[in-house]
Order: sequence, then C-alpha cells, then structure tokens
Amino acid sequence: MALGDYLHVLLDLFYPRYCLHCNCSLGNSHECYICEDCKKEISHVSDTRCIRCGISIGPYISSDAKEGCIVCKGKPLYFDTVTPIVRYGSVIKTLVHKFKYAKQRFLARILNDIIIEHKRIKESISDIDIIVPVPLHWIKRLHRGFNQSELLSLGIQRHFLKPIVRNNLYRIRNTEAQTLLSKTQRQINIRNAFSVRRPEIFRGKRILLVDDVLTTGATASECSKKLKESGAESVHIVVLATAEYNS
Repeated sequence: MALGDYLHVLLDLFYPRYCLHCNCSLGNSHECYICEDCKKEISHVSDTRCIRCGISIGPYISSDAKEGCIVCKGKPLYFDTVTPIVRYGSVIKTLVHKFKYAKQRFLARILNDIIIEHKRIKESISDIDIIVPVPLHWIKRLHRGFNQSELLSLGIQRHFLKPIVRNNLYRIRNTEAQTLLSKTQRQINIRNAFSVRRPEIFRGKRILLVDDVLTTGATASECSKKLKESGAESVHIVVLATAEYNS
C-alpha cells in the first residue's frame, strides 16, 4: 500500500468522508466530495445545442452564432455565443448550493475541474483575449465571503493562462435574487444593474464572461450589453451549468 493510501485510511478513520449529495460513505473511494454513482449522474451538455443561446436543440434543427435557433432567432441577446458545461441536475444543484449558500468554498476545485475537463472549453477560449467574471454586488459578496463566478474564472485563468479582469465590470444595484422570478421579471430586475469603471480596458477585446448557472440568460445578456457598450469586440459565455426554464 502506498503512503498516500495509508494517509487516506488514517484520515477516514478520524474524519470519515461522506458524499455531499447522497450522504453515503466515501471510505473506500478516492473521490473527495461525491461518490462514483453520483458523479455518473452529472450530465454533460452535448453538441446538440444552440451556439447562440445555449438551449438544447434536436440534431435536425439548424443553429449558428449570428442567427441562433428557432427559440432565440430575432431576440436581442447581447452575447455572441454560450458554452454550457453540464446540466443543472440534482447532483450539480447540490454542489452549487453548498458552494454558494453554505459557503463551502473548497468546492470551487471540483467545479473548476468539471469546467476545464470539458472538451468544448478549449474551443471557447482559444481566441479569447480576457476573462471577466459576472460580478456580485458588494453587499452580497461581503455576506457570502467570495464571488463564485470569480473563483470559477480563476480556475479557468490558471489552467489556460489567459488574463483575468476583475472589478472593472461591477454591479451598481443590489438586485433581488432571480430564482423565483419569471423571465420578464428577471429582465426588469437586472436592467441597468451593471456598470464599467474603465471602458478602455474592454475596448476591442474578445471577452470570456464566466458565471455559475444560466437560466434565462438575462444576467449574462445585461453584462454583455455593458461590455459591448464599452467597445468589446465580442462576448462569449462559459457557464458551469444550464437550467431548463419554462416560465
């Protein structure tokens, strides 16, 4: 038995590990946070999605970055493309909620691994100039202790060695939580909630905007609007999870 295996045994003896989702014992597993069965439940987004809005589409429905699909065609989206990594299923929902609301900051590591190991992330970042996290209002950041989108952005930045710009795009309003709002209410709630301190930093840049969960795209679109108004050449969204939205 290797030294690392002995250490695992000793740690499990005094500090037994349990899956954060199903609560089963992880005593015989090398996984740190979720069991093998729960890990298999994480559903990665396939290529049959709209490039423009990120929604799942059938293999026979056409989509391109400019026109979009039958769902988003003609709609005013300010970002250029969306790359969602996984679906917002029960396991990911548990991890994201514990990460954000239970302040389990260490989960940034496993969530970052899910992003950087996805095959499409390399394509999304190949032509990017800078990475920008979706900002939190300072009151929410103070309460939470961190910005989850910033931690995900730092994971991407460290792996792909692209420059990151923090705090230049910022929230000027502490908006109501979007979770229980309808699509129209979300758009109204987030309108004019962001501003840019130094537009010249974004001028002519191809920007990767990073967030944790994409539902209606209202927040991502409003951020992208401000980035485009600052002179950004293009804005491309990478989001850990995409949630189906029917209201």
